[in-house]
Amino acid sequence: MPSIRSRRHRVESLEDRRLLVATISVTAETPVAIPEDPLKRIVYSMTRDETDDFLTVKFELSGDALYDVDYTAREVENDTIFFPDEPPATGPVTATATFYPGESTVELSVKPIRDNLIERDENIVVTIVAADEFGPVYGAAAHFVTRRQTDYYVVDDENRLATVDVETGCVHVLGTIAAAQTITDIAFTDDGDLIALTADRLYEVHPDQISAGVIASSFINFHGIPSANALIDSRDGDFGSESGDLFAVGANFLDLKRLDLEKSGNLLVLHNVTTVFDIDGALAARLLASDYKSSGDLDYLSAGHLVLSARRPSESFDSLIEIQTPGTGGTIENAPKPAQDPGENFIDVFGLALDGNDSFAFAGHTLLSVNQFTRDASRELEMTGRPYLVGTMASAVGTIIGDPADPPVVTLNTLRSDPGNLPHGTQPTSWIRQRSQLRDIVIELGASIPSIPAGGMVLTNLGVTGFETPVQIALRNDQVIFEPGSTTITIQLDQGQLPDGRYRLVLSPAVTSGPQFTWTGDRINRFFVLKGDWNGNARVDLLDFATFAYWFGNSTSLAPPYVDLNHSGIVDISDFAPFQNQYADLVSLPGAPDPVTPDLVSKTELDRALTSVLNPLNVNGRDQVSPLDALNVINRLASGFPTATDWRFDVNRDGDITPRDALHVLNFLALQSPPPPASQLPASQSPERLSAVTSSVAVPSPLLNQDDDEDRLRSETVDEWFAALGGVRTAV
Repeated sequence: MPSIRSRRHRVESLEDRRLLVATISVTAETPVAIPEDPLKRIVYSMTRDETDDFLTVKFELSGDALYDVDYTAREVENDTIFFPDEPPATGPVTATATFYPGESTVELSVKPIRDNLIERDENIVVTIVAADEFGPVYGAAAHFVTRRQTDYYVVDDENRLATVDVETGCVHVLGTIAAAQTITDIAFTDDGDLIALTADRLYEVHPDQISAGVIASSFINFHGIPSANALIDSRDGDFGSESGDLFAVGANFLDLKRLDLEKSGNLLVLHNVTTVFDIDGALAARLLASDYKSSGDLDYLSAGHLVLSARRPSESFDSLIEIQTPGTGGTIENAPKPAQDPGENFIDVFGLALDGNDSFAFAGHTLLSVNQFTRDASRELEMTGRPYLVGTMASAVGTIIGDPADPPVVTLNTLRSDPGNLPHGTQPTSWIRQRSQLRDIVIELGASIPSIPAGGMVLTNLGVTGFETPVQIALRNDQVIFEPGSTTITIQLDQGQLPDGRYRLVLSPAVTSGPQFTWTGDRINRFFVLKGDWNGNARVDLLDFATFAYWFGNSTSLAPPYVDLNHSGIVDISDFAPFQNQYADLVSLPGAPDPVTPDLVSKTELDRALTSVLNPLNVNGRDQVSPLDALNVINRLASGFPTATDWRFDVNRDGDITPRDALHVLNFLALQSPPPPASQLPASQSPERLSAVTSSVAVPSPLLNQDDDEDRLRSETVDEWFAALGGVRTAV
């Protein structure tokens, strides 16, 4: 092995150059347009025409779609494509693809990420990018920016200084260091000064001073170390060092040298160079092979020990020699560790960059990972730097098909609505549309069309549970209202034409711009039909029965026709059976929980509610009218809390809940014979229970001064009713 690394120049003809440098192209294989389906993929093929060596190329992912948001990407078969761990939130993502020797193609697989957003078609553009040319690494250093961030600097055989993205292998060349000799290693001091080492000189490098691609440097001094090629800043006072000092090793003589470096103003001054540890002598003392030559770097392991890359002339790999540094001395306890991966040897390990967390070494254009405990080395990834040409097919475009470019707006309108604000509270009907009787579907297109082609619109019933076989709804010509050249299509449906269930409306590309558009019923657009579900919560419950109760006894000249379930022209008891058959039914909506609590679908509560409909005086819907019905009204007045059956308390059905509703019950009771004595009452109407209820109830006195006999409290037999029920009526 030569004592120092020297620059190698040779003359190349244009023909040689053309043959030696690969040309890279990229194409997208069909299909190049796929739906937003994770089971689909677009494959981009990157190819090269020269396959003799490793080659890493730089490429960008750009376009409308965002990496790791709209799609994922990976190599089809091997892990030879590398992306940054934290890609930018917007803009292109830079990645690398590596060709192994003999390999002409690397394939990138792109798969969509499904989301619920309405999106246009999104392009994914893969572009081959010309990378900075960079020779094999001759030295490396880890620069600790923060506790969590380390920048990795490398220098090549042409003195080009660069940073390396250790996640992707992208090399970014900063410039060429102004130095008279080939730089063999670099290191950062505690103060962040960058020092460069050559065979016999020491330089301070100024990466922030770059002009015309040349990085300024300051010559510090001759160091006197024969064929020096390994450098690191000293730490923890090792070998009597002080802050700012450096350690260095020469290629042929494995002596660890301390460079006493101090700052004088803005200048670094080298005072003296001292031998502090005989490395090959320590190896021989442990009866270990000692004929090593320094490969070219020196660094600290996380345990605080030094490690040197070195090589024996008889071996085809470099090794790592660990130098333990107890106190101010040093020892070698372990045999040098070969830099080997299974089936692969690593030579010319010229750069070590161990930051205590991640530990890397550089051999040529290869980034190695180093286990700081076992010192095992393994291939991590190839880096950019080898020259290549970008072919004429530099970019390839694929598409994730989104919603139409101008998505239609589908509006549902039943043309029927209950009064928006009834005087007796939020129940029974405060909604705007009765969705269970879908009457009109209005489609607003993004662009006008001349006509609706056959099969351009398909309306399908998906069933109630979501597991039934879909059934297409036949539409007559007279039901589709459309003016040629317009952007509005109206589908007018007959009363009861749509069976119960969830619906899907599909518009073909010939109707709406862009790909086929699908509008499916869900919890947002309420595109479903469930007879009796008049409030549109996808469940027939007591909230819907309130609508039946409100319109009970009215003809369809006043009441909405959809409440007349048997189409008799009047809302009456004959409509209860169809409602009861639907009661508690639920349209299964994908991903949606049951929208109501069990008490709203109780069969017992439904029967009691029907009793109250048929006899408004029977407020609580129990066996007979009693003072408890009046108390229910009074308690409702006192609490003010609306319920799903608020309409019960409006006894006189005048649209308002007042004390008059309680008087209607009490006056009715005054004209009836009292019930049997309390001793014969069931437990639910025991004296103890009723007295607890009635003792706190008083009939409001203003009602006793009304002129209308219907608003007077008839007291002839009311006391007997309370006494028979075991209660004590409060004086009024």
